[in-house]
Amino acid sequence: MSGGIGPAVHVPSFAAREGRRAVETRYVDGLPQIVACDLTTGQRRQATTAPLGVETAAIEPDGHGLWWFDAAPGGQGRWLRGPFEGGHARPALDGVPAGRMHGLAFDPRSGLAAVGVGVADCSRYYLGRPGERARLVAEEPGYAVVVGLAPGGRLLATAGGPAGPAVRLWSPASGVLVDAIPGAAGDGDGGAVWALGFRPDLTTARPELLLILERAGRYTLAFWRQGEGIRTHGPGSALDFDTEITACWYGPGRTALVQQDRAGRSRLLRADLDRGTTTVLPTPEGTIIDFSCAPDRTVHCLWSRDGELPRPLICHPESPEGSESAEHPEPPEGLGRSDRPAYSDRPARSTTASRGTAPGKTTGSGRSELWTRRPYGQIHSFVATPPGRRAGHRPWPTVFLVHGGPHTHDRDAYDARTEALVQAGFAVVRTNYRGSTGYGPRWRNDFGHRVGLAQLEDLAAVRGHLIDAGVSQPGRTGLCGYSWGGYLTLLAMGVQPRLWDVGLAVVPVADYTAAYRATTPALREVDDRLFGGTPEEVPHRYRAASPMTYVGSVRGPLFLAASADDEKCPPEQIERYLAALRRRDVPHRVQWLGGGHDVGRDPAGHAAAWAAMVRYADDTLRASPKTADRPSSGRTGSHHPVHHTEERSTP
Repeated sequence: MSGGIGPAVHVPSFAAREGRRAVETRYVDGLPQIVACDLTTGQRRQATTAPLGVETAAIEPDGHGLWWFDAAPGGQGRWLRGPFEGGHARPALDGVPAGRMHGLAFDPRSGLAAVGVGVADCSRYYLGRPGERARLVAEEPGYAVVVGLAPGGRLLATAGGPAGPAVRLWSPASGVLVDAIPGAAGDGDGGAVWALGFRPDLTTARPELLLILERAGRYTLAFWRQGEGIRTHGPGSALDFDTEITACWYGPGRTALVQQDRAGRSRLLRADLDRGTTTVLPTPEGTIIDFSCAPDRTVHCLWSRDGELPRPLICHPESPEGSESAEHPEPPEGLGRSDRPAYSDRPARSTTASRGTAPGKTTGSGRSELWTRRPYGQIHSFVATPPGRRAGHRPWPTVFLVHGGPHTHDRDAYDARTEALVQAGFAVVRTNYRGSTGYGPRWRNDFGHRVGLAQLEDLAAVRGHLIDAGVSQPGRTGLCGYSWGGYLTLLAMGVQPRLWDVGLAVVPVADYTAAYRATTPALREVDDRLFGGTPEEVPHRYRAASPMTYVGSVRGPLFLAASADDEKCPPEQIERYLAALRRRDVPHRVQWLGGGHDVGRDPAGHAAAWAAMVRYADDTLRASPKTADRPSSGRTGSHHPVHHTEERSTP
């Protein structure tokens, strides 16, 4: 065991019937590990030493056992269980095959646990008591997850799948599908439904399931009751939101906690589902990265904002004191301050939350926001500029950090990569392009299945805005992205080669059709919704969106980091793309990593790759800038110092 338990990755998860016990995920020697937390004594005990780290953990309602998903680099694994006080780990449920994690739910009343497992292209649901043999409840094709187990084990709720009901309700006793909640996920007119768990305090009445409905361009908090269907206060109520929300039940009765994400920031609200009212909880401006509810009804948050390290925050929704920091008794100074540069349309704070990246040091760089007007709306970007002596040396060489997803967003929260880049003298831009969350369903969905191309239009518009404002330097502007952000980086280097002077892509999609066929069932269903069909049904859309289609126009230079164990963005399609670069003699560098798709599973390898990418960008963007009218021969000029090299590392 390591002696140093570091900062939190997520907030604690509390034992529902033993509130003095909780489980946390914390960094230990750079890897996320499971930590048992005794709230009575304040003592923490590291419970895992997983060589690739552990991302997902839970605690049994009575606090006796800790659960964690033990995954191989490719993402397949099984749930393990260990005693809270310490001891050997063993399978959490006997008789459950290894597979992909498809959800977990506990029932505090019966002591039962339900798990979902992805095996091949099917989803299987198992039920049993912790440490005992489980039985198969049901199996269905495609990707679906366990979202709840009703009190007494009376109903099992699952959600997912490209067609059919949005939520399905099974009888655990018979394995029969007894009810369903309709929803047209992916329908451009709305209709998506998200299930968030059964109300835990109902022991004899009909089960109630918390829901979020997408209707008429808004998100509505509602609930389903067995035998009665969906109950909601309808459009215009306080439970109707214009941007994305998530929620959980809070205490007894029909009360819920809601987190709303809006324009890169978040807030917490207490919602009364009977009255249709909400109350905003007093939290500082910034981002709530994660939150959970303790049995004593305090709310534990992991909070951050631009340039400030994530820290715990405890809210008291039923107390006049409101909220407090778990580590700093006084709130930070300057709440609500704004640094408003000449090129910003709105008051500023910025950056993005990055789960799985251990915090580092802040730099004190300038932070601002940019709103770029287009006919279809305003593109929101967070901008960070170099500190100290470099602060007056504008325009700066600029790196766009392109978020993945696409259905996520950059946030007003600490990000280690931003801090490293501004310290190295770069301006850093984080753009919430079309497809990002936090701006409502229209911004997230309405780009006409022009996957990738619409997002590149947004990035190009922001680039032009920053150049006109004197922030970014023409000929010294690059892109850096992980996963879907890496995909956009590769696509831009082929579609817009005259705009971007370096591309840094980590675990990207390089050949969309090939990636679709080899990726996980969950991601295939995401692609089906993005493109409006499979590669066989809409081949022209996949072809238009694939970096491989435009590889002949790539001038480079490119830095690619990929993993041979990556199940989400498989290595074979990246190798095809690299072979095409080599045939054309495009300057590039390749670094092969261990640990699969997730950055946190090979921290040393990813740290080395990140350092190499920063040096690569520095060598490229600080050389003589390219001119906008330079003719292209299909190769880059002599200002690119690196031709093609390849490195491999193991975790």
